[in-house]
Amino acid sequence: MFKIITPDNCHQYSDLIDEMHKMRYRIVVGEWGWDIPDIEPGYDKDPFDTADTVYVIALTTAGEVAGTSRLNPTVGPHMLSELFADYCDLQPYPVGRDVWECSRFVTDRSLATDPVDAFRVRCRLGLGLTAYCLDNHISRLSWLTHQKFFNLVQRVWQTEPLGLPKREGDNWAWIPAVSTIDEATFDRQLDRYRNAEAIVAANGAARSEARRGKVA
Repeated sequence: MFKIITPDNCHQYSDLIDEMHKMRYRIVVGEWGWDIPDIEPGYDKDPFDTADTVYVIALTTAGEVAGTSRLNPTVGPHMLSELFADYCDLQPYPVGRDVWECSRFVTDRSLATDPVDAFRVRCRLGLGLTAYCLDNHISRLSWLTHQKFFNLVQRVWQTEPLGLPKREGDNWAWIPAVSTIDEATFDRQLDRYRNAEAIVAANGAARSEARRGKVA
């Protein structure tokens, strides 16, 4: 369902980690248009890919990297502390051994066989993140999430904002947030994975209804 790559086992997955960095570049730079300073062309590896980083990777049946996410401890430098502290204007970003930061939650939709498959890739990443946290006594995850995804995150994670939305360019408005991790979170994610077909169908119907409303 997913692979969890930690500092203890990363030497076993060097080729997979390379593919993950290439996939991240294709999406975050090639598709999303991010300008990431000082990275190698074709390879998204930044200062927050460290010796302490944990990766969750979802693979296709052919072994391609379909999705990935990154976890870092907050007791050291992380993105909210080093780059986005001023975004946290409602409350300070949390720091502690039981608080980790999640970043680079990325999926390659071109590898999905259909919308249900794409949805399940996201579910698999969420399940992997939650499983790792539960197994390692991590009670909260901090994020910087796109405004349009914040409500989606709240459907699964008990989440509160750390700041008001900050706009970057014309299309990206970001919200720093923190989510509680518990067994109920895992159960909700597992239910969404199992019910993916019905959820995707309902979401598609809602979008179609919204488009009809705009036309009317």
